Amino acid sequence: MADDVRISGINWRETFPFTNLFRAFRIAIHPSKLALGLVALICLYVGGRTLDAIWPVRHLAVPNEPLLYAEYGSRGLAEKRAEARGEIEENYAQQLASPTWHVVPDIDKARAAARDGQYTREMTDAVVASRDQRVRDADAAMKARIDAANQNSDRAQRNAAIATAKADHDATLRMAYAEADEQLAPTRAIKGEGIFKELFEYETYQVVGVVNGVRDGNWLGGLRSDSPQGVIKSVFNFFAVGPLWLGFHHPVYFILFGLLFLTVWAIFGGAIARIAAVHVARDEKLSVRAALSFSASKFLSFVSAPLIPIIIIGLVGLVPLIAGVLSSIPYVGPIFYLLMSALFFILLVAGFIMTIVLIGLVAGLNLMYPTIAVEGSDSFDAISRSFSYVYARPWRMIWYTGVAVVYGALCYLFVRFFIYLMLALTHRFVGIGMWKATAPSTDPLWPVMWRGPSVTGTLSYQPGFTALRWDQALAAGLIAFWVYLLISVLGAFAISFYFTANTIIYYLMRREVDATEMDDVYLEQSDEDFAESAPVVAPLGGTTVVVTKDQTIAQAEAGGGTPADVPPSAPMDQGPGADST
Repeated sequence: MADDVRISGINWRETFPFTNLFRAFRIAIHPSKLALGLVALICLYVGGRTLDAIWPVRHLAVPNEPLLYAEYGSRGLAEKRAEARGEIEENYAQQLASPTWHVVPDIDKARAAARDGQYTREMTDAVVASRDQRVRDADAAMKARIDAANQNSDRAQRNAAIATAKADHDATLRMAYAEADEQLAPTRAIKGEGIFKELFEYETYQVVGVVNGVRDGNWLGGLRSDSPQGVIKSVFNFFAVGPLWLGFHHPVYFILFGLLFLTVWAIFGGAIARIAAVHVARDEKLSVRAALSFSASKFLSFVSAPLIPIIIIGLVGLVPLIAGVLSSIPYVGPIFYLLMSALFFILLVAGFIMTIVLIGLVAGLNLMYPTIAVEGSDSFDAISRSFSYVYARPWRMIWYTGVAVVYGALCYLFVRFFIYLMLALTHRFVGIGMWKATAPSTDPLWPVMWRGPSVTGTLSYQPGFTALRWDQALAAGLIAFWVYLLISVLGAFAISFYFTANTIIYYLMRREVDATEMDDVYLEQSDEDFAESAPVVAPLGGTTVVVTKDQTIAQAEAGGGTPADVPPSAPMDQGPGADST
């Protein structure tokens, strides 16, 4: 009779390899990776805003410029951009030349000043002075009305008159501050929209589009219909539309910010990928110092890995480009034209090579950093492995990426809800305590300083600095710093999850293509580089003894020597085939 077979358990990670991706949240949420992601995000933000601050006004962006590029293309954007900029400059010039402000009385000079964004400080001071004068007039009018009311012997009429005077005063102040904010709109607009600001907001919008698409089950929306933008469209916009807009319409800015991005991504992104690689393979936490040391040592490899395929495409593309240029030369052009036509197969070969490299770059880009982090190799190995894995198992790569996108979106929603709830509770309880405090505009002070997260879940906001005193404005600025630092943790998590999930995908693809186990990772660090040391395994006779570092130190301190049952000369475990002697 055959023996009974009983299944005591299922190894889900071996049976369904994609379930390894569900480790990504626990690994990505680790403080060391979040800290590195946060520093990377802050470096990019500060660098981008610095470029915005020094960039000439006329070469900054117009509102929603990336969206205009996505809708109208390069030619349409040039027209829309000129139209929007012209309207902004004309509105500002009319305000400068207005008799109300007397900043630049001559309209032609005002238009010339508007082209370069001049006199913004003078215009702001004029608007603020006019507002303050209205406030003083309202204060004087209220005082006169209260003095007159106090002459009334009828207490009820006196109190009613005083209450009416105060209510009218408060309404006048609110109107004065609201109108001043509206009058400052042309001054704010003439300063232009920061190029990085527009790019950052557009790319953030695409990330939200991916998350919302996964939540709503909308994957194909926006591709061929007017339905809400789905996952695939948002991913395409993130990786293609935003960078292409920046490269075509702001090329110098693109180069400078691209260098900054590659530097930050190589140092901090490489460090996150390295920590994730060791964590996935050995379930150990590599220290931040060791991870940064690794990324610094592999800096050129991290930077050049995505650039080399782009350079190859550019060099190969020179062949059809030169052929086209030679065919356009007067008189001798027809000769080159006929020659190009006869040898057109060479141009097709060039197109084939560019297509192969471009598909490999787009599909394998996410595996390049994990390759260097796991193997400790260089950029050429990263390109070779990422390309080979994509072309060897394309459907497996698509499957793993899809699972990572869905799981990452759900994790993003959870982290975002956690931050939202934290901000909402803080805002509510502080607001309860400040219920009597008012801004100079007589509006409740706390919502002016920080309106708090909206019921729709929007976390970002803009403090009402123009409606606050200097001390209130300073406090609002400090509050905004801490609030946005907390909001940045959401971006840090997205960065950490991106590298962690792609590192796991690399391990899975490597095992599928090269039959290499997931615990195989390149190591060069000493034991001190790990936050949690692995147990020391030593054979003793026919028994394997496991001794941790803490146990060794504790017994040495207590008894002055090594653990009782392990001889100091016991060799380390050399694997199943080690000599037992």
